[in-house]
Amino acid sequence: MVVRRLFFDESGYTGYNLLDPAQPIFTMASTDTDEQESEAILRGSFPNYQAAEFKFTNIWRRQNSRNGFFEFARFIGDQPERSFVFITEKRFCVLTKIVDFLIEPSFTNSGYNFYSDGFPRKYSNLAYFTFKFQAHPELLNTLLRDYLEFSRNPSIETLGRFQWKMRLLANSCDDERIRSFLNLMANGADLFLKFNDLENFRSSNDLHMSTMMAIVTHWRERTLDDLEIYHDASSAFFREREMWENITNPGVVEQIYTRGDGAEIPFPLNVIETQSVDSETSFAIQYCDVLAGICAKHFGTEEGDESRAFLDELIDAGLGALPINKICPEPVFPDQFPPKPLDGPDVVDQLAAIVRGSQGQIDD
Repeated sequence: MVVRRLFFDESGYTGYNLLDPAQPIFTMASTDTDEQESEAILRGSFPNYQAAEFKFTNIWRRQNSRNGFFEFARFIGDQPERSFVFITEKRFCVLTKIVDFLIEPSFTNSGYNFYSDGFPRKYSNLAYFTFKFQAHPELLNTLLRDYLEFSRNPSIETLGRFQWKMRLLANSCDDERIRSFLNLMANGADLFLKFNDLENFRSSNDLHMSTMMAIVTHWRERTLDDLEIYHDASSAFFREREMWENITNPGVVEQIYTRGDGAEIPFPLNVIETQSVDSETSFAIQYCDVLAGICAKHFGTEEGDESRAFLDELIDAGLGALPINKICPEPVFPDQFPPKPLDGPDVVDQLAAIVRGSQGQIDD
């Protein structure tokens, strides 16, 4: 079997603080360009760069780097299938977590397939735009801040305080449509202990696992090759190492797992090895650092910012051909409400079954 090496690096990681205003976007870039190809692209794009390691933040600050970024974008445009980036708008991601942990459990418990047809993402879009355009501007900020405050330090005490805040928000809202969202969230907070484990809940704020899963899925759908994963040793990715090893266990039974956004993922994922690498010794990881940095800058820069026009020109120069996936608000809304009836295990139970089967393989 042919082995394909995939390299990963990230930009905008702020740990469990997903509301850091200075870094609103988390990106992870991947590529199958090897070390020699990556070195040629980086040196060809930034021939006057003298530091020991190509770092986006260093290059971006250089006054003479614009032509280099155009050259880098052209390399991307020439071979867009060689790279893939996943982008997360952190504020919206917090809202999707509120939907996942406060609203979904009650619907599933009532017999609805909340994860069918990408319903959670569509519902999160509807909630986001409703809060953004129909509510007081500070309401969404308060909701996200209160949830993150609890989820970063989950305990009986902080849960009680969060439940009180959610019920206060719901009861003090005069707009019926907005109050319907808040009531569902407040009810979910009241029932939190019925469906969730406080002890392990804090890790729900970690973005690495879900992002790596999405990226590997992209490559898995496009190749039958075995995959070797190389990531920056400074990454916090291995905080969830045991879960990753279970999900990527080659002994997992062949099956199709339907993700919450409706995408179908074939298991096993064909990952045969995952290694950490010092980015200073890997041009392929440095390539991913530059790519992730550009994408984070593009999605995190508002209209009117002085660098907005330049970033848009990079899109036209070739960066626009780059395949991406993202967790960002979009005007795509549920086709029906409530969601479809549940006619089998939901996606959470499916993934739990995969992990249990993998653990059995490891034990054997």
